[in-house]
Amino acid sequence: MPVTSHVRPDIGRADVTTALVEEAVGGDSGRLPATAAAIVSHWESAEWPAGLVALSLFTGTDGTSLLSYAQWSTDGVSEAALREASRTLRPDWQALGLTPGEPRAFELYRVVRPTELPDPLPDVQCYPAAFFAMNDGETARAWVDGLLGKEEKTEGEDRAYPGALAANFHVSADDSGIFLLSEWVSEAEAVVHIKEVIEPLLEYMGQAEAGAGRRYAFHATVSAAG
Repeated sequence: MPVTSHVRPDIGRADVTTALVEEAVGGDSGRLPATAAAIVSHWESAEWPAGLVALSLFTGTDGTSLLSYAQWSTDGVSEAALREASRTLRPDWQALGLTPGEPRAFELYRVVRPTELPDPLPDVQCYPAAFFAMNDGETARAWVDGLLGKEEKTEGEDRAYPGALAANFHVSADDSGIFLLSEWVSEAEAVVHIKEVIEPLLEYMGQAEAGAGRRYAFHATVSAAG
């Protein structure tokens, strides 16, 4: 039987090769907690396909969106096969009052953390999430490397931003995009960083129109038994 946890998910766990990510938007803030609980309940009771390691759910801090992050241990399995395998676990977003997105497969490319992390590590209260379209995989990886290189030149290599814990850069399996999921101690500190550092970097890198995405709070992770 799957196990549910409210401990922060391990984005970079070694046994995961692919993350299937979907963002659903346009929900009712008054219903969002009940909607999230219903999704987790469904994940706990449904039959899990082989290779699915964990399902994490995040709730939008604006009360109108949900983000699902499914971690898979697979090798060479196509994105279409992953979507089909997870079909029974995918929420019926429209029935829940949200506009569905499109599940997309991503591979973790780079994880960036401050040189010194607090000990003990504080709880993560905010997960900014953003998607960026790219022409191909080489361009996507070069874009991430270029953004981080520019950041180091302008802000320093230590990345000693108040409240920053990690930035997880993913490249899509079809090489058409980037998914960035960051980890912050508080939303207030994340907002300051986005305004002062990220938005100017996105403008410099030609992604100002895409924006810095939405901000989420972690709700729960359901992991495969055993």
